[in-house]
Amino acid sequence: MSPTQEERWEALGLIGAYAAGELEGEEAREAERLIFERPDYRRLAESYARMLVMLTNLAEEPVTAPEVVIGYAVRRAYVSAFLRQAETLLGGIGRSYLDAFVYYFGLRDARPAGSES
Repeated sequence: MSPTQEERWEALGLIGAYAAGELEGEEAREAERLIFERPDYRRLAESYARMLVMLTNLAEEPVTAPEVVIGYAVRRAYVSAFLRQAETLLGGIGRSYLDAFVYYFGLRDARPAGSES
């Protein structure tokens, strides 16, 4: 009888925890039994072990970004900040000109809103 999807997920978690050295006692023996009895689980345990070694080695290596990537990110930040400031400035100027245009052509009442005279 083949295992259900849920049983396979449980086995995956159990074998992963075993490979990471997180199991003790009965749980560790259960993982060992699965690995011993099933070649596919044995390959999975070997995969987990290789992945953990790789991740451990990667964690010990310093990570440095190439100067080109850093320069690009800084330029993008400057351009983005400039465009935001330009949008604010031009938006304010545009509103002022529009208000003057509306007032000049009398398209809006010059009285402040809410005043009844």
